[in-house]
Amino acid sequence: MKLSSKLETLLVMGVKTAGSYDPMNALGTVEEQMTPREAATATEFLNWIVTNRLCFGRGNIRERFQQFEAAHRLGLPSHISLI
Repeated sequence: MKLSSKLETLLVMGVKTAGSYDPMNALGTVEEQMTPREAATATEFLNWIVTNRLCFGRGNIRERFQQFEAAHRLGLPSHISLI
Protein backbone atom coordinates (compact mmCIF):
# COMPACT_ATOMS: atom_id res chain seq x y z
CA MET A 1 0.00 0.00 0.00
CA LYS A 2 1.18 3.49 -0.78
CA LEU A 3 1.42 6.22 1.81
CA SER A 4 -1.53 8.47 1.03
CA SER A 5 -1.70 12.02 2.35
CA LYS A 6 -4.49 10.89 4.68
CA LEU A 7 -2.46 8.01 6.13
CA GLU A 8 0.62 10.23 6.44
CA THR A 9 -1.35 12.82 8.39
CA LEU A 10 -2.98 10.24 10.65
CA LEU A 11 0.33 8.53 11.43
CA VAL A 12 2.06 11.79 12.30
CA MET A 13 -0.93 12.93 14.41
CA GLY A 14 -1.16 9.61 16.21
CA VAL A 15 2.53 9.51 17.07
CA LYS A 16 2.53 13.14 18.16
CA THR A 17 -0.55 12.70 20.34
CA ALA A 18 0.66 9.47 21.94
CA GLY A 19 4.30 10.48 22.24
CA SER A 20 5.14 6.96 21.12
CA TYR A 21 5.73 4.94 17.96
CA ASP A 22 4.20 1.84 19.52
CA PRO A 23 1.14 1.04 17.38
CA MET A 24 -1.01 0.20 20.43
CA ASN A 25 -0.53 3.78 21.64
CA ALA A 26 -0.04 5.75 18.44
CA LEU A 27 -3.08 4.42 16.61
CA GLY A 28 -5.49 4.70 19.53
CA THR A 29 -6.75 8.15 18.63
CA VAL A 30 -6.66 7.88 14.83
CA GLU A 31 -7.41 4.25 13.91
CA GLU A 32 -11.17 4.85 13.62
CA GLN A 33 -10.48 7.21 10.73
CA MET A 34 -8.60 4.50 8.80
CA THR A 35 -9.84 1.76 6.56
CA PRO A 36 -8.98 -1.77 7.74
CA ARG A 37 -6.20 -1.91 5.13
CA GLU A 38 -4.77 1.44 6.23
CA ALA A 39 -4.84 0.30 9.87
CA ALA A 40 -3.00 -2.92 9.00
CA THR A 41 -0.38 -1.01 6.99
CA ALA A 42 0.03 1.56 9.78
CA THR A 43 0.51 -1.21 12.35
CA GLU A 44 3.12 -3.00 10.23
CA PHE A 45 4.94 0.27 9.53
CA LEU A 46 4.99 1.34 13.18
CA ASN A 47 6.14 -2.10 14.32
CA TRP A 48 8.99 -1.86 11.78
CA ILE A 49 9.87 1.63 13.09
CA VAL A 50 9.95 0.39 16.71
CA THR A 51 11.88 -2.80 15.88
CA ASN A 52 14.54 -0.86 14.00
CA ARG A 53 14.67 1.93 16.59
CA LEU A 54 13.86 4.57 14.02
CA CYS A 55 11.73 7.65 14.16
CA PHE A 56 9.93 9.92 11.75
CA GLY A 57 8.10 13.19 11.59
CA ARG A 58 6.36 15.31 9.03
CA GLY A 59 9.68 15.97 7.26
CA ASN A 60 10.86 12.40 6.68
CA ILE A 61 7.85 10.08 6.95
CA ARG A 62 7.78 9.49 3.18
CA GLU A 63 11.46 8.50 3.18
CA ARG A 64 10.93 6.12 6.13
CA PHE A 65 7.88 4.60 4.45
CA GLN A 66 9.89 4.01 1.26
CA GLN A 67 12.54 2.21 3.33
CA PHE A 68 9.81 0.13 4.98
CA GLU A 69 8.31 -0.78 1.60
CA ALA A 70 11.73 -1.71 0.18
CA ALA A 71 12.48 -3.98 3.15
CA HIS A 72 9.02 -5.52 2.87
CA ARG A 73 9.43 -6.15 -0.88
CA LEU A 74 12.80 -7.81 -0.32
CA GLY A 75 11.36 -9.98 2.41
CA LEU A 76 13.92 -8.81 4.95
CA PRO A 77 13.31 -9.65 8.60
CA SER A 78 11.63 -6.78 10.41
CA HIS A 79 14.77 -6.06 12.46
CA ILE A 80 16.81 -5.21 9.35
CA SER A 81 16.42 -1.77 7.84
CA LEU A 82 17.85 -0.37 4.63
CA ILE A 83 19.29 2.82 6.08
